[in-house]
Amino acid sequence: MSHPLGPLAHNLTAYAIYATAQSEMRRAYSLLDAGQYSAAAVEIDSAARAAEVLVSVSEPVDLTRAEHWRRVVVARRRFAERVRAADGEQPAYAVAA
Repeated sequence: MSHPLGPLAHNLTAYAIYATAQSEMRRAYSLLDAGQYSAAAVEIDSAARAAEVLVSVSEPVDLTRAEHWRRVVVARRRFAERVRAADGEQPAYAVAA
């Protein structure tokens, strides 16, 4: 199975950005489980910015991967927007103390 970074899998900088974004998404899911929607949206936004960087570094090497990371950016931004919208819909008792 190929790595999500494709030919950049051995580029330590690209890999560090990828790993950080994955960690941010895991943290976002934990925050969502805890009812901390605003904090989760911030983590998701940060992961989207990391995906934008991966678009930039992938483009000269692999256009297919760059397009993949563009779709990831769009999906993460949309997810962050939905989380923010859900934050306004949560009853007071659903917010973790």
